[in-house]
Amino acid sequence: MPDTPDLSTCSSYPVPPRRPSTAEAVGEPRPVPRGWPEESLTRRLSTYLGQPLEPLALAWPDSANWLWRQRGGTPGLIKLARTGPDHDPFWRAMRGVFGADRWATPEGLTRLAGALPARLPIPPLPLTFLGRLDGAPIWHLPWSSGQPSDLSITFCELLGDQLGRLHQDTVSGFGQPLAQPMPLLHWNTRVTRFLAHHPRRAELGTLLKRTFPAPTRAVWCLPDMRADQYLCAATGWVWSDWEALVWAPIEFDWALVELLLETPEQRQAFMKGYSRHGRMIDLDGQRELCRALLWAMEAFGPRSYAELAAAPAWVSPRSLA
Repeated sequence: MPDTPDLSTCSSYPVPPRRPSTAEAVGEPRPVPRGWPEESLTRRLSTYLGQPLEPLALAWPDSANWLWRQRGGTPGLIKLARTGPDHDPFWRAMRGVFGADRWATPEGLTRLAGALPARLPIPPLPLTFLGRLDGAPIWHLPWSSGQPSDLSITFCELLGDQLGRLHQDTVSGFGQPLAQPMPLLHWNTRVTRFLAHHPRRAELGTLLKRTFPAPTRAVWCLPDMRADQYLCAATGWVWSDWEALVWAPIEFDWALVELLLETPEQRQAFMKGYSRHGRMIDLDGQRELCRALLWAMEAFGPRSYAELAAAPAWVSPRSLA
């Protein structure tokens, strides 16, 4: 993968794709292309906010929010929730395991950024709750033109630095940071009970009958961490999508990193940044349980459990020997 030697070189960003016209040249209407909000939704949201909006295409089929660029007043990014815990695998697990429901606490989660450790190398953009449209929460972010990360070697080192700093803050339990944390001793039971109701639980084989060691401690964690949630803007890197922040066992966060970084070069760069603040943990005891939860959340898309279970297991101090 290409490296990024100078952060200032990635400040130019391609203009977001514009929504295609919904009318042919002869004037005959055609269906709205998939991945774009309906024109009627854009009109109603624009009227509600009193600002002109430009719709943006979804980055992924399972994207959690519809997006618009706010053209009036101060430029901003408008997010309208499009998925929730009743129908989306990720948010169902967020509620079922962590007790996190952004539909229920849309204003409270905007305060999470202020609770993070200071001086993060990739600071979070401030999030503002604007209200609801048909019950769906609406948020505003400052507009930041930037190039999404491609998990370059330079970025992986920066990500290691970021998580190393986040992992320095030990919290008292796991769950939604806006609520009372749950004891770590309850983690294994809560995860296995959630997985026991998964419609494809047969893929897990005998995993739900096994005993796992308790996690060691809890830290800040973003269960849907992907490269495109970080932007290299004119002033440096920013964290643009962090609304799913929770407290989770450090083993769960490392299980996520283990699947996210696919090449030896990415892993070495990550550890170069992380080792400034802490050491790699031993994931062997919790790996299978955490991977099962990530599978149920579809954190890496709708894949089979066997595929995730077969991914390289490189998070272990023995791998550095």
